[in-house]
Amino acid sequence: MGTGTPRPPRGEQEGRYEVEWTTISYRTIAFYTILVLLGIGLIFYLIAPKYISQKGRSLIGMISAGLAKTGAVETTSSKSEAHFVNLDGTVRVRKTQSAQWVRADYNTSLEKGDYIQTGSDGVARIMFADGTNYVLKPDSLIVVEENREDPVTKATRISVQVSAGTVDLTTGRFEIPGSTSRVSFENAVANLAGESRAMVRNDPENNVHQFTVNQGGADVTRGSTTVRLGQYDQVSFDREKPGLLRQKVIAPPTLVSPPNMDLTMSPDPRSSEVAFSWGVVTGAEFYRLQVSPSGMFSNLVLDKKVEGRTSVKVSGLEEGTYYWAVTSIDAQGVESQPSLANRFTLVRQVDSGVKAFLEVSSVVQHGRVLEVTGRTEPGSTVIINNEQVFSMTADGNFHHFMSQPARSGVNQITVTAQNRKGELHTIRKTIVVE
Repeated sequence: MGTGTPRPPRGEQEGRYEVEWTTISYRTIAFYTILVLLGIGLIFYLIAPKYISQKGRSLIGMISAGLAKTGAVETTSSKSEAHFVNLDGTVRVRKTQSAQWVRADYNTSLEKGDYIQTGSDGVARIMFADGTNYVLKPDSLIVVEENREDPVTKATRISVQVSAGTVDLTTGRFEIPGSTSRVSFENAVANLAGESRAMVRNDPENNVHQFTVNQGGADVTRGSTTVRLGQYDQVSFDREKPGLLRQKVIAPPTLVSPPNMDLTMSPDPRSSEVAFSWGVVTGAEFYRLQVSPSGMFSNLVLDKKVEGRTSVKVSGLEEGTYYWAVTSIDAQGVESQPSLANRFTLVRQVDSGVKAFLEVSSVVQHGRVLEVTGRTEPGSTVIINNEQVFSMTADGNFHHFMSQPARSGVNQITVTAQNRKGELHTIRKTIVVE
């Protein structure tokens, strides 16, 4: 019996099916899809050209940011932040790419392009990660131009523009070669050495532009002129004239008594006399003694001009913590920069034998800046390494960025709390910084 393919009965016509198709490649589909989208985009662009242009730029920016995040490596620098460590009075901040001014607080971080402004009653101290700090006096305006750390060498670069006002600044210790600290004012630029103290005064309205070095050194450049400054050197200029005028300025005195961190206990602090004394400065005819409950001297409880003497006794101070500094005044009435301030505390003597409540929660390192957090009794005063803590909540929680930069190796931190009864409690911490 044979096998084979069945055939239709004879006389019937075979059924035939024909299928036709056209091959279309993915490339062709993509081409026509893009063509349609471009056509739709052109129609929308003709209707609303500004809107479409704005969205297109945003899309390109998002794509670029995505590529940078996934594949690109930042080789030039890494972003760093600065923080307020003291605030008093009206202090405002305008963040980069923002048109609004907001009130500054201790949680405000400062980056490149941010503006900081103090009012007529405002004073602010800003601490950068490398330990450089700026103190803005009333009616001042500055801009953070650069604040970064090289990710490879770890060298820091700080640059600030003083647009108006008076600013005191102290640079950190440049432990990494290549670290820089620069301040610009009007059309001049000052490059400071590490561990330097200086004062910038920029008053465009009255055409007053000065830069004074109190410690360390700096190179000030204006146009083709560069002047190197040492201790108690000052440069000034008239914006309508070329060059820089250099001169020596009188030095501030060295403080003697009360010594820094002095604690005086008395049954009645208000009736106690506090004896202030300081060293003699050559060329000084007068001295100005200033005492304030604020380390930034934003409000004064004493502002006394003393002729010929280097000591004075003062009474009537209330119980509390105070800072004092002295300036020298020469025969022409030119006044020096203030001395480094000393802190002293007047405490009402109590015999309870009870310690104030205090606990230190953490010490966090931000570059060369240490942040201390803890808790104490509401209404207490907290001092950390000679610095009063101002960032404190109503329930006694506090945090503080120390203005003195940490050094490599062992760092000692002393935290002291004093409650309203005058009771004290001190905690000491040892922090190792690599």
